[in-house]
Amino acid sequence: MKKFFTLIVILCCVLCVSHSFAQKSTNYVVLTTVSSSDPYYQAAQTLATYRGATIVHFSADSIADLIPTLTAMAPRYVAVVLKPIQLDINFVRRFLVMSTNLDADPFSDFSYGYITGATAQDALNFVNKIIYAEAHAVQNYPLNVGGYSASSLNFVYPGSGDYKKYLNPPVSNNIYMETNDSGIGHDFFVANTNYMLDNKLLDIGHNGDAHMLWLFADGNATTNPPPWIYDSTKIEDTAYARVGLTSFDIGALNLYPAVAFNGACHSGEPKRVMVESDIEATFGDTQGLIKFYTMSDTFSFCLSILKTGITGYFAPCGANNANDQGEEVYNAFLFNEPLGDVQKRSIDGVVMGCLGNRPNLKIFHEGGSIYDDDILSSGTFNPANWSGAASMLGGKANRIYYGDPMYNPYKYDHSDSLNITKTVIDSIKPTTFDVHLTYKKPDASVAYFPVWDKFHFSDTRIYAPVELPAFCGAITNFAVVVSSAPYHLVIHAVEQFDGKTILHIEVDIPNDMYAAINYDIRFRITYTPSGIAPIADPAFSMFEVFPNPAKGNAAVSFSLNHASDVSLNLYDITGRLVRNIFIGMQQRGTHTIDVSMDNTLMSGIYFIRLESETYQATKKWVLIR
Repeated sequence: MKKFFTLIVILCCVLCVSHSFAQKSTNYVVLTTVSSSDPYYQAAQTLATYRGATIVHFSADSIADLIPTLTAMAPRYVAVVLKPIQLDINFVRRFLVMSTNLDADPFSDFSYGYITGATAQDALNFVNKIIYAEAHAVQNYPLNVGGYSASSLNFVYPGSGDYKKYLNPPVSNNIYMETNDSGIGHDFFVANTNYMLDNKLLDIGHNGDAHMLWLFADGNATTNPPPWIYDSTKIEDTAYARVGLTSFDIGALNLYPAVAFNGACHSGEPKRVMVESDIEATFGDTQGLIKFYTMSDTFSFCLSILKTGITGYFAPCGANNANDQGEEVYNAFLFNEPLGDVQKRSIDGVVMGCLGNRPNLKIFHEGGSIYDDDILSSGTFNPANWSGAASMLGGKANRIYYGDPMYNPYKYDHSDSLNITKTVIDSIKPTTFDVHLTYKKPDASVAYFPVWDKFHFSDTRIYAPVELPAFCGAITNFAVVVSSAPYHLVIHAVEQFDGKTILHIEVDIPNDMYAAINYDIRFRITYTPSGIAPIADPAFSMFEVFPNPAKGNAAVSFSLNHASDVSLNLYDITGRLVRNIFIGMQQRGTHTIDVSMDNTLMSGIYFIRLESETYQATKKWVLIR
């Protein structure tokens, strides 16, 4: 009895401490399809108490009925708690479209995440892991990165060849597994699962399905023996199983505190899988027809990984392109915001893929054709005119986030070095102003960035959300003034979100997405004044330090709106001046100044201060020796 009493005291203390760390929101809503007497309701109640949220009940069959309620409540964050059987591709698509219909613009009007589990206890455990992670300051944990992929050889690759190198992760390991029918790739993973543990980020995938990562020879449609004709009794029969890293393998691990990003098709479908040709090796050849299959809990990769202790999961509830996963990981560090907002940016990408129109998503039915476009015409967007959008844009709409939308484990892992697209508002007049966009991307051999324009021209996509100044009312015209090189397409759309007006700009250019690119383009915006007087251009409008963190030398980049005397100084964490970096006159435009660091400068936190005659700003900079 004494031991039991001690355990109760400890649990109560943990809950009290965790709630003291909670970031509460006055406009957080928990939506749930379960009644207050259902065991799953405890997950909804626990999260609502933790975030100070309101619980709203709704029917999974009547998602659109939420529009009046949510319009009146105007939530910033929404968590959706439901049973896994309710969360299929059609629910995901209906919910996405509903989320864009609270106001006139085509963008989602709140950030959201899903909470579920194979059992009510699994759903509650998922919520409690997130609460526990926040109570133990997960944002301060080292950014250890793990992952796995199929390959032609078995090996563990340490380090990162993409943009994550600028984040300077203390540990970064990816398990590559050989694909053949002998199973040696699977065995290699089992022998090296230690690389999956104690990570803050798991980058996993990419060729797989709702049950596993494929490790069999050849490919989904060219396997030997060939895929069998669809028969629901064969799907979970081991006699028909292919070689792969399955739900049984992943479900046996403890992956806390990682957030997992999965690029394998259908890997976010928890129970009810829409079977089509992209997963026929595991689920059977449907001969061109759509079939729905309900998996057992243990066969489901999604339900298995949700019970491993992870604190978030990004994956597709249907088909997708793995590049979408890469964009989500990139956005998690580029924008420095809660994970629900990272998911919202994926929906923003769907809107821009639809040429700035509200998405119109196909709803699937048993026996329908798998060959029809899965995204439909909307406004000026017709998928028949865009082969990439017709085949892949619906996949981006299928991607969902499992977790608390306010959860922000990467709060201190942001790096200015990832920001290769910069915008400056200048040339402000009573009814016009300019947006100057500059884009500087390194060659992929230096660092790969996920910038593929897969929906329109299959080259390079430049994207920037620009917060418009308060003096700007309605935009009446948007035009390109000048560009440094040709472009295929320019898209713009305006969003009202969280009390801000955001101008979304996309420029699709013919450059090779793997090549180094220096590009700039200037837009002129004609607007009706809001009644708030424009302020004069400040001396400078962009100020970045990169790399940050750095292991040695750095560079400071800033844009001047007019010629000005400028000084750059380096200070330590106590405020002591360490050195003068630059003092002198600089002309209007963008400037980059190298900062050489000798060996006398110790590892630690520093501050770089940029000053002009009328303005000053400071950036934190971290040096790692």
